[in-house]
Amino acid sequence: MEMRAGSGRWRGALGLWLAAATAPAAAQVGPLTYQNLFFDQASNVRSGNYLAADAGFVYTDNATFVGNGAGDTVAEIGLIGNSAERGPRLDYHLDADIAAVKYLNGSYPLEPTGYLDASGDFKIVPGAFNWQGRETYTQLVINPYLPVTPNNLENLNTITTGPRFILRPTLRTTVTLDGIFSYVNSYSPSPLYVNIDNHRYGGDLKIERAFNSAASVYVRGVYEKVYFNDQAINNNFTAAEGLAGYRLAGERTFLDVSGGYTQLRELNVEVPVQSIVGIVERPMTRRLDAANWAFTLSRVLTPSQRLELFASQQLLDAATLFQADLDQAVPTIAPPQVAVGDPVTNRIFGADWHLQGPRTSLDVGLLDTRQRYALTTSENRDLKDASLVVVRQLSPVLHWDVGLRFERQDLVGARSVDATSEITNLRWRIGGRVVLRFLYAHSTFAGISDNQFGAFVSYVLLGAGGGAAPSGATPTPFEPTLSPYGLQPVSPMSTLSPPR
Repeated sequence: MEMRAGSGRWRGALGLWLAAATAPAAAQVGPLTYQNLFFDQASNVRSGNYLAADAGFVYTDNATFVGNGAGDTVAEIGLIGNSAERGPRLDYHLDADIAAVKYLNGSYPLEPTGYLDASGDFKIVPGAFNWQGRETYTQLVINPYLPVTPNNLENLNTITTGPRFILRPTLRTTVTLDGIFSYVNSYSPSPLYVNIDNHRYGGDLKIERAFNSAASVYVRGVYEKVYFNDQAINNNFTAAEGLAGYRLAGERTFLDVSGGYTQLRELNVEVPVQSIVGIVERPMTRRLDAANWAFTLSRVLTPSQRLELFASQQLLDAATLFQADLDQAVPTIAPPQVAVGDPVTNRIFGADWHLQGPRTSLDVGLLDTRQRYALTTSENRDLKDASLVVVRQLSPVLHWDVGLRFERQDLVGARSVDATSEITNLRWRIGGRVVLRFLYAHSTFAGISDNQFGAFVSYVLLGAGGGAAPSGATPTPFEPTLSPYGLQPVSPMSTLSPPR
């Protein structure tokens, strides 16, 4: 992945923040609902190094998302954007669309919303010994049968840290060993809250052999132990995974193909057993086996078109599922995940097509997801998502955006549930670093609808650029550029690990 150069004065601040990220993210602010998250991620973050503080007000005519629901005014302040850089002592990546949201009429308490993914790699002995840290904050849906409101959301914060040892026995061979310790914290004021707090530790070994500067093969083994705080509703488990793959990272093509096997052992599972006194529940260890495979192909077809195709099957849990959704060459919007500690076999097929012109960009995404849980089979579901985002530069200071999204959710033992999101923004640059944004959004869930009207002001901390401008061209100072020279096979917002 090609990292963009960031502003020098912010590098130290971001590095210090990442070093201190050993407590849950507390000042989380984000757009009001998930259709705003989808829109901001799709239209604003893909183009490069961009980070802005955002504040504003939104009026919603159905805050509780019920039939004939009451309206409310929402105040929010947050951080949105993407920044990444490789340095001699620190590599970092920050991807955020996060906000603190206050309902002025008291429909819900003050709550964080949105997502944040931040990672840092501190080079203690450059090229041989690093210390890693990653923090991911997201929100999970507690009950997929109900609309996504603060009463049906659970905050999930995952902190991971550990050493990385790098060996290079030959010029073409790299051996990387990661020690991993993670702490997962969940919280929600909702009476439906599901406690999936846990801690985990393990290791990740990867051996990679390079054919040339672009192509390589690799084998990888991962082992992890997971211990839940509340073991009355969750089962501890261990997971072992092995896989082999091929990776190609060129100027116009990114390809990663891998396949392997995952074995998961759930500990202390209560299993009915026949005894002399009848059927009794006894704790046992249950083994789950699954093939794991992944395919990602991202190709710049022409100077103005990029196509990504991806598919995968993985056995994992809620804490790692969101991170896996981000690990695409061109990350697309993932459906809201369910707050369940039970491991899930997650199979996805998707495509993303991006068309980028001098003043207009178009992005179309398709996603098909199949989720099967090990124990809580009532949460099994199939999802189909389609999204469309159009961005038009009306003038040097005006941008107009339109986003559409459709999701169909087929739940076991229930009828299908459809959700739609439509949003439009007008962005007006009124100064060197100040942007005004006016929005209208409409969303539906199972026939219930909501309308939102909002106004925001953004102060740009880091400017965005879509790559080096060709001779004679001047990109927009801080808005995401729309010109073709910004198109790459790997999006700058991707959290794909740098080549080892």
